[in-house]
Amino acid sequence: MITKKEQSVKKFSALVAVLFGGALLSLGLQGILSAIQPPEPSAPSKNSEASHTEETPAGIDPSTDPFQKISLEARAVYVFDITTKKVIFARNENEKLPLASVTKLMTALVVREHVSKNTVVTITDDDLKAEGDSGLHPKERFTLDSLLDVMLLVSSNDAARAVARLVGGSSNIEKIVPDDARRYFIHLMNEKAKTFGFTTMEFFNESGLDVNETRNGGYGSAREIALLMTELWKKYPRTVEITSRKDARIYSEDKIAHILPNTNEGIAHIPGLLASKTGYTSLAGGNLAIIFDRGVGSPVVAVVLGSTYKGRFDDMEKLTTMTLKTLE
Repeated sequence: MITKKEQSVKKFSALVAVLFGGALLSLGLQGILSAIQPPEPSAPSKNSEASHTEETPAGIDPSTDPFQKISLEARAVYVFDITTKKVIFARNENEKLPLASVTKLMTALVVREHVSKNTVVTITDDDLKAEGDSGLHPKERFTLDSLLDVMLLVSSNDAARAVARLVGGSSNIEKIVPDDARRYFIHLMNEKAKTFGFTTMEFFNESGLDVNETRNGGYGSAREIALLMTELWKKYPRTVEITSRKDARIYSEDKIAHILPNTNEGIAHIPGLLASKTGYTSLAGGNLAIIFDRGVGSPVVAVVLGSTYKGRFDDMEKLTTMTLKTLE
């Protein structure tokens, strides 16, 4: 005869068996389900490597970008399609760097905006005090157009000094700098840079010569020089056309012939060249800005700053070659 106590123990044991058996069955089912269904991926933690991987910008694949494989000496580079307004290649394009004679692009623009191209300029002894000799003579007369040709083609510092004196002296400077026409001209150059909204561009002389061991005559970025050169080319194409030639014979009003070579020694390696301007000083290194046509009506402006004397030409040849290849 089973006592009430024994009956209670049996009931409790049966309950435990039912519960334990159900738990085992549940675990077994979970095991089967996990075998046939893959687990959901967990989100990476905030400190995981995956959460810090930057996405490649749309449309840019560094592994296939041909420009990334080019070895350049230049510190800053900017290549820009003038028609489509698309950047083809850029590196340190907004860095403020010494310009050397690339400064003369702004000199030419300010001069053309203030004086008629047919104005006759007489060379003075003071004009010839500038460093370098481009073959000009005291009291020799040039039309403004011809003198700008000399300034841009052979990068004449004498010509730059003469046109700066002319423009600065013909302006009303009594309230600013009554005894220094050139200083007023440099003021006009800096004001022009401000009207363009250029934040890195600053000028201390009209030629781009080093002022001293630590200061160059002009500063700017590769991007701003590209925009400046484009403006000059669009507005006064005749003024920069001379710089697309290997050399030129320029006559003064006194019938003196000046046979001048282009300071751009890499001109033969740039097909479709429309304009160019070199620059070199010990502070600036080698600089070069060009506009070339990579197709019918498809002008491209390219600038290299902070290269070496020869490196600027090699850098530009690589950039133009690669730009043309992107059309193939």
